[in-house]
Amino acid sequence: MDIRIPSEKDKIQVKKLWEYCFDDSPEFVEWFFENRYKSQYALASYDKDNIRSALQLLPYKIMIRNRQVDTSYLVGMSTWPQYRGRGDAAALIRQSLKIMHERQEWVSILLPFRYDFYRKYGWEICYEHLTYRGNNELFTGPGRISGDIIPVSSDNIDILDKCYHEFMQDYNGYVIRREDDWKRILGDLYVDHGTGYIVFDGAKATGYVLFTIANRELRIRELIHNAPEAKDILLKVVASHYSQSDAIIWNAPADDITYVDMHDSRGLMYKQTYVMGRIVDVRRALNGLKTQKDFELYLKVIDDVLPWNDGVFYLKSVNGMVEVTPSDGFPQSTVSINTLAQLLWGYIGPSQAKKHGKLECSDDKVMDILNEIFSITVPYIIEDY
Repeated sequence: MDIRIPSEKDKIQVKKLWEYCFDDSPEFVEWFFENRYKSQYALASYDKDNIRSALQLLPYKIMIRNRQVDTSYLVGMSTWPQYRGRGDAAALIRQSLKIMHERQEWVSILLPFRYDFYRKYGWEICYEHLTYRGNNELFTGPGRISGDIIPVSSDNIDILDKCYHEFMQDYNGYVIRREDDWKRILGDLYVDHGTGYIVFDGAKATGYVLFTIANRELRIRELIHNAPEAKDILLKVVASHYSQSDAIIWNAPADDITYVDMHDSRGLMYKQTYVMGRIVDVRRALNGLKTQKDFELYLKVIDDVLPWNDGVFYLKSVNGMVEVTPSDGFPQSTVSINTLAQLLWGYIGPSQAKKHGKLECSDDKVMDILNEIFSITVPYIIEDY
């Protein structure tokens, strides 16, 4: 088995493997490999010139605790059946982590086909959605549709981007979108025959919604609102498509409380785990985190995959930020690389981790330090590749 970055001529092989392994429409596959795929972001295992297994590392910037961080979104992990169980996937994943480290990407994200498969390589659940599923009447609410509403088009990218970033300020781990990201999002939407609307309050755009309708189901891809009225209006706009859909599905942020005002939301909402995160380099991922306390802490991290993460780190506050260096000191707290990712993303807090046996801690003073560094946040990401 030989692992390398595919040549441009091998794009056809990667595409055929994708088509075999994933249940995507031909239109999407064509669009993806024409607009999103780049050989330099792919990795494959070979038997001579034949690809056995492949994945892609799509570059993004995400916001982690008020810091812009480069990352790779691992997608398209696929193996031909005759090569499964031979270690190709494991070898590709380990090599992809080395490549991310070389590219100075200190964290990674992925949406898994199975959580337990990636968990053994150090990724852990760091995002979730509050998923609503109900008929159109569930989302109508009192009153009529009001406000100035226009259809979404590629000419509106600046408006969409402003709404998006204003909304995301309250969340952690979100993608910092660029123009190319918006072109991808809208291109993907149009491939699936989707549409969207922007709502205005006077001259100011206060939100937008992007959605698709297929098989009598309306799926909200994004619902961004920077005023309560905007959310209500956009949900009414979506629900007004009652002649084309029997059900509406919306993956809202985990802190959404739209259900409070619904006439009866019982049985129509549930928590849905989503994207996983991984720390590729502990020292650099934690270095520079903000803190308001003076402290010193010896933290032991267990990482069975990446040797540079496996060991004790000395954390110290310097001018309001965390400074991290490797150390031989005696650990005051011990945590796995999986749980440390959840703490960094703010998906869980140190007290939760300790309560459930995922973090060891010597005393309450150390817990206070950990709670200061790793306060609970609300991670939210919309992208699924």
